[in-house]
Amino acid sequence: GGEEGARNGPSMMPGGSPEAYEVIKPVIEKVAAQVDDGPCAMYIGKGGAGNYVKMVHNGIEYGDMQLISEAYDILKTIGGLDNEELAATFKEWNKPESELSSFLVE
Repeated sequence: GGEEGARNGPSMMPGGSPEAYEVIKPVIEKVAAQVDDGPCAMYIGKGGAGNYVKMVHNGIEYGDMQLISEAYDILKTIGGLDNEELAATFKEWNKPESELSSFLVE
């Protein structure tokens, strides 16, 4: 998703009937992002399973955003960091080699 999905194709998690998926599978796999072992697409299951997977993904992402905002608040109010120090801290956290690196920290 996001800008990477727009540039390289999305990761797709369709649900619904297996028969319907087989009909649209060639289109889904062509549109999806491509990696070394094939398209980033997988049939998830019947009855809204794809929507369920997306909901879980969004819940994890929103949890990450909450943690980032709480870290900012703690560093600002308890740690006493000013805006320049906060920006430097988040820039350090977002370096490619950092395990905290994320488009959410940009």
